[in-house]
Amino acid sequence: MKPRVRLARLAGALAHWGTVHLAHKGGGNIPGAVALRVDPGVVGELSRGLSPRVVVTGTNGKTTTTGLLADALSSGGADVVCNRAGNNMESGIAAALVMAGEKDGARAGCFECDELYTVRVLPAMRPDALVLLNLFRDQLDRYGEIDHTQDVIAEALRRSPETALVFNADDPLCAAIADRVDNAGLPFGIDEPTDLEADRISDSRFCARCNTGLEYEYVHYGQLGSYRCPECGWERPRLAFAAVNLQLTCGGFEFDVEDRRGAEVVRHHVRTRYSGLYMVYNVMAALAGCLVAGGDAARFQEVLDSYEPASGRGKVFSFGDGREVASNLAKNPTGFNRMIQQVRAEDGRYLALFLNDNDADGHDVSWIWDIDLERLRDLSDLRLVCVGGTRREDMAVRVKYAELGAPIVLVDDVEGALGLLPAGEKLHVIANYTAFPPVVADLERLCKLETAPEAHTPPTAAAESARPAPVALDRPLRVVHLYPDALNLYGDGGNIASLSKRCAWRGIPCQVNQVLMGQELDLADADVVLLGGGADRDQLAVCHELQGQREKLAAYVADGGVLLAICGGYQLLGHSYMMGEKQVEGLHILDLETVAGETRLIGNVAIESPVCDAPVVGFENHAGRTLLGASEKPLGRALVAGTGNNGEDGGEGVLHDGVVGTYLHGPILPKNPGVTDWLIARALERRGVDVTLAPLDDALETAAHDVALRIATRG
Repeated sequence: MKPRVRLARLAGALAHWGTVHLAHKGGGNIPGAVALRVDPGVVGELSRGLSPRVVVTGTNGKTTTTGLLADALSSGGADVVCNRAGNNMESGIAAALVMAGEKDGARAGCFECDELYTVRVLPAMRPDALVLLNLFRDQLDRYGEIDHTQDVIAEALRRSPETALVFNADDPLCAAIADRVDNAGLPFGIDEPTDLEADRISDSRFCARCNTGLEYEYVHYGQLGSYRCPECGWERPRLAFAAVNLQLTCGGFEFDVEDRRGAEVVRHHVRTRYSGLYMVYNVMAALAGCLVAGGDAARFQEVLDSYEPASGRGKVFSFGDGREVASNLAKNPTGFNRMIQQVRAEDGRYLALFLNDNDADGHDVSWIWDIDLERLRDLSDLRLVCVGGTRREDMAVRVKYAELGAPIVLVDDVEGALGLLPAGEKLHVIANYTAFPPVVADLERLCKLETAPEAHTPPTAAAESARPAPVALDRPLRVVHLYPDALNLYGDGGNIASLSKRCAWRGIPCQVNQVLMGQELDLADADVVLLGGGADRDQLAVCHELQGQREKLAAYVADGGVLLAICGGYQLLGHSYMMGEKQVEGLHILDLETVAGETRLIGNVAIESPVCDAPVVGFENHAGRTLLGASEKPLGRALVAGTGNNGEDGGEGVLHDGVVGTYLHGPILPKNPGVTDWLIARALERRGVDVTLAPLDDALETAAHDVALRIATRG
């Protein structure tokens, strides 16, 4: 071993000792960060003696799959170096290698890796295999759009050409990466319909080759399923590892994994103790990784039976009076929806949701509006929903608009929620990334004390206040949501919910119509139109779709039609915008142009706007710089320097007759009820209806608004 590598290992070990014994904290990434400072090549040098070497990446399931795969590889007798705690950046992997020390005998390596760090780890380590689990939207303010994540992983594979790609072929976003690289590809997937968990949220269902909308034989959830492009024929690859004969049991799933790599199919029967299709994928990925790495599959079921999720994930904490708390981690819409499915499967009655917006979580909380909380209406007797975390007010508003029929209580921690849980009941906790460890720590502390907070009588749902008298309209207010199947990145479902619920609560008849890709655009009797934002590929597809029907939208705007356009939808209304280095022609409906910027404008924003009394708050995340023509005026004046349309002129968005264009999501309407009411009032005025909007109880909306305003203006 080179002297510099030995010095890096020693420095890392000393940093670990100091962190644990002097600072009284876990070692975490610090030993790896120190070792990398001494020798930037330490990951490659220390991993060279490991065989096999496997890296696991993807949005959801990395820690679980890595743990299972490491256990499977060690079951054959190998000593496996693994970053089991989930420290998955380059420094975390370096820390695992440093702390592993030097040992004799067979040694293997199995490492979880953050998607954006694959481009650093793979070229250094040159692993035998990269297991790619899935790609979903996650921390858009850090990762950017999924297209960027795909580019990073593809480049990592190009720099490590000997690495085999074991990938989830049911996910077209993963299959698209395999399609772009020359690395050996080994696809896995579920090779039959399940009809269990398909939901409304999909991160992309467009062809990776020609950008045509994909057609699905069946969908499992999100964009995962069996797909084919009707235009160019690109389709889900032939599976090397296929799950078949999937059966739901009282404790989880049973299924067979067929190894189809050879002339004869080899079948492995698997039983899991965990419900949810996401665990089927995790288990299948671990088994496929084990087989590709030369592990012993004969012991896999034994490994699976003894596996316990890391860091309290999926754990049930029990207390002496019969109270139980199930702790679950979810950090994006798809993960949350999987946890909601488990709550539904158990017909849960008490729920606690914890939402943080720290650096590791992502500061943009728009994604909570892409969670299918409305599915909890199926529960037979939901009695209480507690909300906590740094953005608990936002989560409370989300729960309010889901109309679950249970009281909503803001709590400081899980102990506060447990204190509202009656004896003999079970509390289902779902927390995002940095909110989850304190939940587990508090529950472990209470269990060690063999005590729990005294159970207080939980509040009951408040009696519904008298609704205003219905507003007489010759037809309902028609809200048209354009292309939610493509433009769905920034929680636009929350904007639709805000419009429709605030109408319903006032007795204003309202109907929401979706216009999907390929459908005819009919705005003849539209009252409010929503055009949201999406990834570059999806936005381009919508641009082409609308260019053929431009006159309809232009005529609607010219007639004073009410239109809310968010981010990419806002850019589309102008003369042109940039997609990478390519200029894309817009719809020429408004006099504005979007040019490229050197950096992204990312963060919480507040503006003063004539559409409402309170400052308008939201979150921006855009690379384009929008310049308004002389005939246009901004939606408002940014209260935060360096934000808004272009970060220079102080303006944000555009206000053109009945059109509101803005980069603010969050989404904008739920915590800015004044903007929602302006749109509704404007639409009624256009219909010739003279009505004063009845006031509503906006306590939760105002609380969420005020939190966002403090965050935006505290700097």
